[in-house]
Amino acid sequence: MNKFKDALTHILNNASGIGLGVGIGMGLLIGCMSGFDLGGPVNKIAFFTVSALVLEKVYQPMGMMATAGAVPPLGMFVTTIIFRKFFDEEARNEGISALVMGLIGISEGAIPFTVKDPKRVILANVLGSGVAGAMGGAFMIQDYAAHTGPIVVFLGAVPYGVQTALALLAIGVGTATTCLIYGC
Repeated sequence: MNKFKDALTHILNNASGIGLGVGIGMGLLIGCMSGFDLGGPVNKIAFFTVSALVLEKVYQPMGMMATAGAVPPLGMFVTTIIFRKFFDEEARNEGISALVMGLIGISEGAIPFTVKDPKRVILANVLGSGVAGAMGGAFMIQDYAAHTGPIVVFLGAVPYGVQTALALLAIGVGTATTCLIYGC
């Protein structure tokens, strides 16, 4: 693992930056891994890899993860609002819990929805997180903290200014993607 991290760090530091194509592809991969199992082993592989890169001062992969990580719970919350008639009171309350968890970057808030409807929720989460991660890669979002979600944007781990707006845009588009795929 250490040799892989060192090789990846060397490539990313010595290239002329992560280009648009690499950023989109890498962000798509990181995002899809992030949304697949909500804090499970696939998510953790992506998270620990990009966290290790933060220690090497390579911040864009964590930016991709930051935009993708909160999409599943935020998407489930928005779905319970927009498609309210399809959810009972318990599920709507789980949506509120998912919102709180999503805002602080905890993807596990979408687990109750995944347990009830795994095929549709996993597909929606993977695609929404993939879109958000790809946008994070395309926009070259940087995240200086090994954490995800809107909280890192608001607390300044993502540089304030244009990157703040673009990170929130990526999270919003990923959330909308998850919501529309799951709700329709």
